[in-house]
Amino acid sequence: MIKKVLSITMVLTLLLGCEKDVTPAPKTILTGSIINPTDSLLTIVGSDHFRDTIKVDTNGKFRDTLDLMPGSYLLSYGKLFWRVYTENGYELDISFNTKRFNETLAYKGIGGNENTYVFAKLQKQRTEMGLREEAMNIINDSSLIQLETLREQALLFLEQNSTLLPSFKTLEKRNIGYGYLLDLKRLQKRDTIKNVTGLNKEIEVLERELTYDNAMDFLFSSSYRRLVEDYYRDLAKSSALANGRDQDIAYLQSILKNGNDTIKNSLAFDFAKYGITYTNDLEAFYELYVEIATNAHYKKVVAEDYEILRKVAKGAPSPNFENYENYLGGKTSLSDLEGSYLFIDVWATWCGPCRYEIPYLKKLEEKYHGKNIRFVSISIDRHKDRDKWKEMVKSKELGGVQLLADSDWESSFVKSYLIKGIPRFIILDPKGNIIDANSPTPSSGELEAIFDEFEL
Repeated sequence: MIKKVLSITMVLTLLLGCEKDVTPAPKTILTGSIINPTDSLLTIVGSDHFRDTIKVDTNGKFRDTLDLMPGSYLLSYGKLFWRVYTENGYELDISFNTKRFNETLAYKGIGGNENTYVFAKLQKQRTEMGLREEAMNIINDSSLIQLETLREQALLFLEQNSTLLPSFKTLEKRNIGYGYLLDLKRLQKRDTIKNVTGLNKEIEVLERELTYDNAMDFLFSSSYRRLVEDYYRDLAKSSALANGRDQDIAYLQSILKNGNDTIKNSLAFDFAKYGITYTNDLEAFYELYVEIATNAHYKKVVAEDYEILRKVAKGAPSPNFENYENYLGGKTSLSDLEGSYLFIDVWATWCGPCRYEIPYLKKLEEKYHGKNIRFVSISIDRHKDRDKWKEMVKSKELGGVQLLADSDWESSFVKSYLIKGIPRFIILDPKGNIIDANSPTPSSGELEAIFDEFEL
């Protein structure tokens, strides 16, 4: 017990930037035994892109020592997934039978009581999902009463677990409050005619007490993390509208004002890891990110992405692709298409948003038929799904140049543009130089104005 309390104290000391000497916090020790083992690895995934694997021997035994920030982690073993709370100083022993997981999952050791509570709470929340959804759908005064009742029941359930450490209970009590506030804000969005008496006032009172720089709550509570993210998104929207900024730049400028490095680093990295791919102002985006980030690993990852994206800036020669399979037969390379403007669509048959764009793309092709622009669709379906690709091209009567990439997501063309999500649209000039590496979508209605500026 003493080890656990000291561990939390040390983490708080580090996060608050105390300069006093402290004894280094111990690591997290995870041990366990699995009856009817099905895999040789157990995976642990945390926030901020933490991921590690733990070896499981043939008898189902495992043991590992990890250096973990306090917080909620997702464990997965085969087809089983569940959440645990852990931090440095925990010596947590986990056991279960893969054939009767819910009935047999058990915890022992330091952190065992807390995780027994966490699992029981999640099971309880599943049984309450219907009540929560009912409150969201009724949208009257009883909705607020029902959500308040669920909060009170959660607090009572917490208090009934007398074996929990006071430090954990304090964090969990706040976590329950954050979850309640999220429920109220969700109800508020649905209550478009203000049918729930006192709802807005209740939210105002709770938000007035809320701060957005509590590192322990950010690491402990996914609900608090969501509230912090939503707060800065809303700030960014207001700032973008008021000052004419791009919203991604406004978001980074907003989180720069947060006084806690743990939160700033996490928010900035979560956003930059994908947002840097889509920004309209790469230099401003990256400059702001560097100003925010103090985590060396995060900075290295984003710096690598930045260097890739610099090479596909407007006016640069496009990365090449060679010998992609052409639906009409033979192979096609980018060099074969020079001499015309190119509108390139990177897509896949399994991608819903890609399929949504198809009717709009076909209308564009019809409008600019016979002009000096070619529409090129590059599928990143896996080669084992080649027949699915061919069938969709046929059934949807897709026009333009239909190509299949050589290595799906790992294709050099895809990686050179740092494509992390599809559909992705790219515009090249007749010499193969980049006009826009992240073009508007066909459904946006913005492409006609862009195309009409070209000499087609």
